Amino acid sequence: MADKPTIQISVVSASQVTVSGDPAEGALVKLETEADADVELLLSPSALAQLEALLARAAQEQSKHQPRQ
Repeated sequence: MADKPTIQISVVSASQVTVSGDPAEGALVKLETEADADVELLLSPSALAQLEALLARAAQEQSKHQPRQ
């Protein structure tokens, strides 16, 4: 997959996340952009799990740089 082109889209807001109650289905993530069209990502269950793990690691790393209150 490294040979595929990449499209960069500036996202203004994550406006909707819909996770299916059926574990065989994944989730839909709607992202709002400044462009003429928004983006809807259809994630398989495994892609959803990978995204959750990446976001958890990113949040953990970011917390290292935040001042303690």
